[in-house]
Amino acid sequence: MEKASLSTEQQSGSKPSPLDLILKSRTLIFVMLFGVTGFLGLPVLWLSPSFSRFEKCFWSVVNILYTLLLIAITIAICWWSWNRIRGNV
Repeated sequence: MEKASLSTEQQSGSKPSPLDLILKSRTLIFVMLFGVTGFLGLPVLWLSPSFSRFEKCFWSVVNILYTLLLIAITIAICWWSWNRIRGNV
């Protein structure tokens, strides 16, 4: 019974690659998308078998909006800093 529930990787005796482990982990993909890479991590999301097509579309849109928000906040901070520096000189 146990042998029937083993995955094909385990049956063949080979270990899954680190990339396979990352692609199958929803948590790691979310950490990568929202904590590390922003929209540059979207290819990893689309390669992952752990998400349905609808989820991939939804999280892609959310991630792009999140990344644009972070860029806007960065620009606002730079603009504010520049005006403070220029006003004190």
